[in-house]
Amino acid sequence: MKILFINLPFSGHVYPTLGLVEKLVHRGNSVTYLLTEEWKDKVLEMGADFICYEDSKKFSIQMKNAYQISIKVAHEFDLIIYEHLFFLGKHIAERFNKPVIRVITSPATNEILMKEFINSGGTLRVFRFKWVCRRWTKKVSNGVKLKTDSWLKEITENPPELNLVYTTKRFQPCAEDFSEKKFKFLGTSIYHRNKKNEFLLPELKNNLVYISLGTIVNKAMSFYKKCITAFKDENVTVIMSVGNSINISELGEIPKNFYIYSFVPQLEILEKANVFITHGGLNSVMESLYFGVPMVVIPFMADQPTNAQQVERLNLGKKISHKHITSDILKKSTLTVLNDSTITQSILLMQKEIRNAGGNEFGADLIIQYMDNKMIK
Repeated sequence: MKILFINLPFSGHVYPTLGLVEKLVHRGNSVTYLLTEEWKDKVLEMGADFICYEDSKKFSIQMKNAYQISIKVAHEFDLIIYEHLFFLGKHIAERFNKPVIRVITSPATNEILMKEFINSGGTLRVFRFKWVCRRWTKKVSNGVKLKTDSWLKEITENPPELNLVYTTKRFQPCAEDFSEKKFKFLGTSIYHRNKKNEFLLPELKNNLVYISLGTIVNKAMSFYKKCITAFKDENVTVIMSVGNSINISELGEIPKNFYIYSFVPQLEILEKANVFITHGGLNSVMESLYFGVPMVVIPFMADQPTNAQQVERLNLGKKISHKHITSDILKKSTLTVLNDSTITQSILLMQKEIRNAGGNEFGADLIIQYMDNKMIK
């Protein structure tokens, strides 16, 4: 089977899908991934072929470039798989009469959740104005006649027959609103990632606190300084990943119990961590739960506040408002999470659920089953 996989070049939307691609290739399928040049090596490592479209700092141009290449090559494939942010994927498949599957790397989204994401702040906030949404829809739809009147509604109201979601049903907000036939929950995407440089963990003599705000929210110098103040005198080891936008030397004197890097291999750290201070992106949350690590979640935008609410509702950790954070609040919340036995019990239960959800192996099963049923019909 020849599969075309289409995505936009955002880390949180790409990384989970690479493990699925690898599983499909191992089962003898030919997978071609359409993405920007920076992802080429990672795609090739999974055994897939690669088609490049030109990158841009503008989302609308990324959509345009991905769409224009997709419609040139889609006829060559048996199946189209697209990540939900590239909402034109379903249209492309229908245009060429191809089966289509959607992969969702955030929580599955309906009208209620989309409003929450928009109101949470960040780049989506502008879409609370209908005229902005209409104008943007026209810009990113590339002349395609949509089934709805908004690009956001295309995501929430126009799903294909099969949607693979990278979370568990219990963690999914409003789970009862999503058809069990159409929406399948995979848990998380854990797979082997080749490392060019081996990362050496420091010797751990006490609890390990891991701090990372992901790949987007990493320009937070004041936050990182508060972390240093919070934990410099505590009996913990801290590994802090600050991203490429922070000059580590500007953080001042680094305490002996702190290890600060621009980048760390997150899965390796989570395997040893005792608590994770995170922005609450779904991939980070699911990876933390996979390794049984409770969280202190400091959400900033999009689905992060919703994910943080779920973490607290399910007693998997604590959430803190980034607007009111202090070193003292950070320290107290972290120590509470570390020492709360009820959180530990909840974490172990969710860890078991995620590990039993099936992950990319289950996703590949569903894709093959879907295509087998299409052939029978």
